Amino acid sequence: MTSLLLLKLSLNVVHPRQYTLQQVLSDSYLTFERSRIERIPFENLVANDSPWPTYPTLSEENVQIGKLPGGVPVTGTVIRTRFSDSDNYPIDGGTGTVLTNPAAMKIWRVQSVLRYTISQRTYVKSRTMVRAQ
Repeated sequence: MTSLLLLKLSLNVVHPRQYTLQQVLSDSYLTFERSRIERIPFENLVANDSPWPTYPTLSEENVQIGKLPGGVPVTGTVIRTRFSDSDNYPIDGGTGTVLTNPAAMKIWRVQSVLRYTISQRTYVKSRTMVRAQ
């Protein structure tokens, strides 16, 4: 009976740590995605071959976000897209005019969605950034 109680107590200690580790892995990967969004030159971001295509087109990439204890890899799928601001000029995906966008700003919401599975459970997290020029 005592050994069963000790096993249960040890599992109660390990489970929250494993959940925390999973969160750290996914948050770390999304931080990497965010830095890619910030780093990519604006011309490359809005190009036809951009890693973040214009919505409704999506780009999917299978990635390894890290490893669990014991070397078990955690893999997932990153789905990327970008949305134009409605005040962008029509050539930039919006409906703006000189009156609504006198500075000719180009504004895009850039989104990365991470979908990953651990122990038969699927998790989804996303990061959205605004890039403007």
